Amino acid sequence: MTILLLADHDGNHLSDQTAKALTAASQIGGDIHVLVAGKAAKAAADQAAKLSGVSKV
Repeated sequence: MTILLLADHDGNHLSDQTAKALTAASQIGGDIHVLVAGKAAKAAADQAAKLSGVSKV
């Protein structure tokens, strides 16, 4: 099963809540995809791609 995690960010940085949600999602198991939506959110997407357990951003 694939889990879609919606990232909370300010455009430049992911919030701590995103990492906490990722920890919870990893307990469920399966692939974890992170959606980073917003204008000029590449920096936040790059951070999401570096998180352990994330298979796709």
